[in-house]
Amino acid sequence: MPTVTFQHADKHVEADVGERMYDVAERAEGGIPFACKAGACGICATRVLEGMDSLGRVSAREARTLTNLDLNPEIFRLTCLANVGRGDIVWGQPNNAPEANQTLGTYGVRVESYRPLNLTVAEVRFYVQAEDFSFTPGQYMIFHIPDAPHVVRRSYSISTLPSDTRHFEVCVRAVSGGYGSNYIHRLRPGDELQVEGPFGEFVLDEHSERDIVMIATGTGMSPIKSMLVHLLDKRSRRRVRLFFGLRYPADLFYTDLLRGLKAHYPEFEYQIILSQPDPLHWAGPREPWRLACSNCRKRSGRNRKARRKIPGHFVVAFRDLLVTSQSDGDA
Repeated sequence: MPTVTFQHADKHVEADVGERMYDVAERAEGGIPFACKAGACGICATRVLEGMDSLGRVSAREARTLTNLDLNPEIFRLTCLANVGRGDIVWGQPNNAPEANQTLGTYGVRVESYRPLNLTVAEVRFYVQAEDFSFTPGQYMIFHIPDAPHVVRRSYSISTLPSDTRHFEVCVRAVSGGYGSNYIHRLRPGDELQVEGPFGEFVLDEHSERDIVMIATGTGMSPIKSMLVHLLDKRSRRRVRLFFGLRYPADLFYTDLLRGLKAHYPEFEYQIILSQPDPLHWAGPREPWRLACSNCRKRSGRNRKARRKIPGHFVVAFRDLLVTSQSDGDA
């Protein structure tokens, strides 16, 4: 069996070929920090000392994330995207390893409320048991999910205003077999747990005055909601256009919130689009990205900025449509 060494933490462990390196690192307590576990945030970028060839080729997503962090893909890899190969591997210093006297922001939180938004999505409100908590709209927290003998970590975006420094909320969809999401859905007022953070660079540029196009699907609406209510709270005059995609009418949520935002924020417009609606019960749009492209083209200008929280293949489709129609967004 291949041996995986985490030199930074002085840990060695045998692993099965094909095993996820994330699972190996967690099992070995290898000292590598994780956040999104999807190759987007780059938190787990770690130097490879030996065995680079056994990790396989660098994917386009991994190369993009490492390049954005000014890290050389021939030296660093994203541990969350790697699988154990047939050869031994030695991991060196994680790019985001805390110093010996530094700890990640860890907070004890208590559930204040649990509110179902539809049959599978719920919003959970937490009280932070510390006075030094703060975050920027768009950031996320890492939740410690009890799973003896190790703690499982899952990331969920904050959906609320940053001005309330003693509370935050997350919006989570229960996924069949999802250990973290089902744990969140079992929480009830009074339950206590540990969280880390906040993390993430998917945040508003508050120094800009450019108009904003926001695109979200499903619970990817969570960080977008945080940005929207923050803009309203700050009485921003930036124009905002939101395209919110879901599959079925039963998946709808935050509709009352969006209507309220529209009523109180004149510069805000939104469009809800369903990809698989029942035509007898839905008269709205059914081709979200072509509609979004059309609207962006009609209102296009050099003062528009895109913010998105959608699956990667939708990002590519939307980008290609924008390029085709010569819109000026920078998605």
